[in-house]
Amino acid sequence: MKIIPVIIGPTCVGKTDLALKIATETNAHIISIDSRQVFEDLDLGTGKIKSNSKILKSNYVWNVDGVKIFGYNVYRPNEELNVIKYAQFIKSILSEFSDDNFIVTCGTGFYLNFLMGNVEFTEIDIDRKKELESKSLLELQEIYSSHNDNSKIDSKNKVRLVTRILSLEDPYKNKDSFKIAGVNFEIYYLTESREYLYDKADRFIDDIFNKNVVGEYLDVVNKYGLVRSLTGLIYKEIGNYLHQFISYSEMVERCKFDMHAYIRRQETFFKKFNVKIKTNDRDLIFSEILKTFNSK
Repeated sequence: MKIIPVIIGPTCVGKTDLALKIATETNAHIISIDSRQVFEDLDLGTGKIKSNSKILKSNYVWNVDGVKIFGYNVYRPNEELNVIKYAQFIKSILSEFSDDNFIVTCGTGFYLNFLMGNVEFTEIDIDRKKELESKSLLELQEIYSSHNDNSKIDSKNKVRLVTRILSLEDPYKNKDSFKIAGVNFEIYYLTESREYLYDKADRFIDDIFNKNVVGEYLDVVNKYGLVRSLTGLIYKEIGNYLHQFISYSEMVERCKFDMHAYIRRQETFFKKFNVKIKTNDRDLIFSEILKTFNSK
């Protein structure tokens, strides 16, 4: 059984910095499990760019200070994000480099849960999915409410509504789960106080606006149009600013507010995982992962 260490934790806690330190010491590769960092050309707003790092970019893998990070630039911004397709990509990387050590960094808990085989799924009716996606939020809410479902989902999130409706419309369809044979994910939770995380998030927002993340947004629009990947965290508020719905200062403050809320959501989701260690002691996580690699 191949043990792969996973560093989970909210955004801005320093998962990638710690993983880079460990990978450099152990000659390991990194896999980024992040539903935002998978898109090419969305670099500043998703935190892929590290200050003072030497970066060589290519499709699905970046070389950062001599360390390979897989999971960046897997999709173009106009492509649909598909967790099954993404999980198969991760599986192919682990197979291709089966003799190498890997460290996983995870900001998107659902994707990790899926990779671990904890999420049941069915094959999607693509035509019905497209039909639902064309409907308004109110229409989706009406369809969802007609099913008398007791699940707790975000009824203001169109993506989650579509996913749940598809499941409810064909409840007897055979379900499956994704599992990578011969792999066991060992989870380390890197944590910090909310005050620390909010401060780091605020400084991150200030930094990316100083580095012209608005220009990054415009470059993607010019290349791909107003695509769905630009409606997520940070980029959504840039769009509101460029359409003159809000001022520049309001945009920055909203981005900080959204980052704080995102941190809280991540912390809530990560409670689902059975973790080996939860700590803010980076040296402890470093030494434990080193033990894992040395025990091979």
